[in-house]
Amino acid sequence: MVKTAIDRNLDSGVTTVRLDGELSAVTVPEVGTVIAKAVAECPPAVIVDLTGLSHDEDPLLVVFATMTHDAQLHWGVPVLLCQATPGVQEGLSAFRPYVALYEDTSQAMLAVHANVPRWVRRHLPPQPHSAAVARNVTGEACLTWGVEGLRGPARLVANELAANAIVHSGGEFDLTVVHTGRYLRIAVQDASPAMPRVPEGPPVTSTVMRPGSGRGLRIVAAASTHWGATPLLDGKIVWALIRSPDGDRL
Repeated sequence: MVKTAIDRNLDSGVTTVRLDGELSAVTVPEVGTVIAKAVAECPPAVIVDLTGLSHDEDPLLVVFATMTHDAQLHWGVPVLLCQATPGVQEGLSAFRPYVALYEDTSQAMLAVHANVPRWVRRHLPPQPHSAAVARNVTGEACLTWGVEGLRGPARLVANELAANAIVHSGGEFDLTVVHTGRYLRIAVQDASPAMPRVPEGPPVTSTVMRPGSGRGLRIVAAASTHWGATPLLDGKIVWALIRSPDGDRL
């Protein structure tokens, strides 16, 4: 059995996956799934902390090479390994051309910062003007990062995610925007455990929809490539990905 713990750092944007237990033929799929889910949220990077991981056989460690390759290919997200035991380090040596392995988390973070992740964050109050702030921050980020073509849909998505947080969570929330090269990710984290859901079927009217009708999430779904929500112990993250026009060439 492998126990996993996920830490999403709001200051750096980096997600850390901590693994504790034995990597075996039975647990390899579970480890791959946990890393894949972390990567699919498109943070600037995913650090995999191997401090508590042991393994049956060296070939099983190929899961980390596979996940590193898939994360870069499909999402443009780097996966960095750190703090492996001597036995795991030795086993990973066969895959060193395909994985990035660091002594500890601080070195992995230095490597992330060396690549200058395109990441912005704003902590916002539950007030109507915060939707406009979210919209403007996102639009400025698109201009700064040279993805002007994504600016329109990105501003729209940021506005709707912020508006939903203001209306439904009733508390402060965090907006984060990151560009991995393959996707622009816009996310809002709030303290409400209630998960969003787009109602089935067409809206009641094509012109006016009452609050709570799902209008905002319909807009998010239409303007983004993917969207979803991740439950947390202290709330949730609602996120959307917009594919970069240059993504297929990366």
